[in-house]
Amino acid sequence: MSLTTSLSVVQQFSIRYGMSTYVALGNLGNLLIIAIFAQRSHRHNPCSFYLLWMTICNLICLDVGIIPIIFSLDHADI
Repeated sequence: MSLTTSLSVVQQFSIRYGMSTYVALGNLGNLLIIAIFAQRSHRHNPCSFYLLWMTICNLICLDVGIIPIIFSLDHADI
């Protein structure tokens, strides 16, 4: 196996498992932050409201940006 082939395999494994872990832990963290900032005591503070919406946007961007990269490893581009 040549160097470029082995580097390609290493890149695929790091994307497949590293990014999957990144997405799973990122989604878990974002959901926990949403649970914290959605409590009644935090809803009156404008900064908490801003952080809540930024966390929701981060959750959407994480899923829309990373999951297609992981999906494209095993499926050809049409």
